[in-house]
Amino acid sequence: MSELQVEKIQSNGIAKSPLWHVTPELDLFESGSEYLILLDMPGATPEGVSIQVQGTRVQITAEQAAADPEREVARVAFERQIELPGEVDVDSASAKLEAGVLEIRIAKSASARRVKIAVKAN
Repeated sequence: MSELQVEKIQSNGIAKSPLWHVTPELDLFESGSEYLILLDMPGATPEGVSIQVQGTRVQITAEQAAADPEREVARVAFERQIELPGEVDVDSASAKLEAGVLEIRIAKSASARRVKIAVKAN
C-alpha cells in the first residue's frame, strides 16, 4: 500500500483524529464470463467497506480505526477506483472479505462476452 497523505482535520477549531489515506494494491483478472478484482485491505471489516459500480467504473472505499491505538493516526481510509475493460452485469456482482483480502466478482454483460461460433460443414 502506498501512503497518500496524513493530515489533521479541523472542525470549529477542535482537532479531530488524524486520517491516513492509503491506496490498496489491486489485481484484476478477466475470464470469458467475469471480472475478478482482488484488493489488499488488512484490518477492514465488511461493514466498513463500500463498493459502487456505475457503467464500467468500480469504486471501493473503506474507513476503519487504526490497529494500534498508541499511533498518532487514529483512522485509516482506503480508496480505489478501477475502470473495467468491458460492460458488466451489475446485478451479478458479489463481494467477500477474507483474511484482509477483498474479492469482487462481476459478470460481463452478454454483449461483452466472447462467444465461440462453431463452423458447420455443408
